[in-house]
Amino acid sequence: MPATLITSLRRALPTFALLAGGSALLLLTDRAGARRSVPAVAVLQQVSTTVLDDAVAGMIEGLAEKGRVDGRTLTVRRYNAEGDMAQANAIAREIVGGPFDLVLTSSTPSMQAVATANERGRILHVFAAVADPFSAGVGLDRADPLVHPRHLVGLGSLAPVDATFRVLQRINPAVASVGVAHNPAESNSRRFMELARASCKARGLTLLEAPVENSAGVIEAVQSTIARGAEVIFVPGDTTVMSVLDSIIATAAKAGVPVFTVNPGKPDRGTLFDVGFDFREVGLLAGRLAADLLDGRDPATIPIGETVREIPPRLTINLAARGYDKARWRVPDDLLRQARFLVDSSGRRDQPDAVLAGPFDEQEAR
Repeated sequence: MPATLITSLRRALPTFALLAGGSALLLLTDRAGARRSVPAVAVLQQVSTTVLDDAVAGMIEGLAEKGRVDGRTLTVRRYNAEGDMAQANAIAREIVGGPFDLVLTSSTPSMQAVATANERGRILHVFAAVADPFSAGVGLDRADPLVHPRHLVGLGSLAPVDATFRVLQRINPAVASVGVAHNPAESNSRRFMELARASCKARGLTLLEAPVENSAGVIEAVQSTIARGAEVIFVPGDTTVMSVLDSIIATAAKAGVPVFTVNPGKPDRGTLFDVGFDFREVGLLAGRLAADLLDGRDPATIPIGETVREIPPRLTINLAARGYDKARWRVPDDLLRQARFLVDSSGRRDQPDAVLAGPFDEQEAR
């Protein structure tokens, strides 16, 4: 080896040593940082509604209950598809390809978007605010709740539809026709409509249906059912329809027609009554489950859950709802006592011990 090359190498040795030491230090720092890093969680909801917002709030609260606090022992990034399915799919792909350990979804379309993008199980997925996950086409088996993709768990929140129509007939035994707008493209909506048709048939009610493709067509659809003789408007667990609930209430009120839903939200929003779940509590269940998975619980051992087995459905009644004939629509005293929230001319009353009486058809939750 030439003497000049040897001399050059000797002179460069300190530089090589410095670079090697720096690289080693960076590697150690990266490893230490990885050990100190906190889990990253994404949360996706399909649209901004009280129900889905409440579910997401409950998810984050449920994580915190288990010690997974955003900004301290966890990082949370929230996404909202704003009712656009194409955007939901794009967001789902971003989440699955991103730096997340787990994703929580609120709504059936959000669950479906992430389940498709996450088919290979790159990250853990917990869903909630889904009426009937077994009909959503994501690999679940209604006959065996333990049959599911290993990375996908959660719980269905199918409100008791027949009990809702039972309450309707208690409030107005003479009611004969019910209008409903629904989006047949939503699997959750299809399930609610199956149950609504069966309940109305058994109870001698005429169900006036108006299918829609998107939220822009909902109000016209509702108006069409009123023109056909609907005496009351039913709003099922349909993300498309629920996204314009305030407009539905206003439209129906002008026609003197009350509205009822299976999605309790703000008690004074204008619906006459609602039967369903407190979606903050639904979100709490999902958040606690997500924390358990982050702590190492094996999702393969967790069955797909049913909200009705964990928390009771609740009744909300708004006697101050505007635009309908209060002489025809009268709430019996025993139902008033069963209302978790009651709104009248004096304001809103919280009745924390109130419980809606059954029976609730267990088959509706299976």
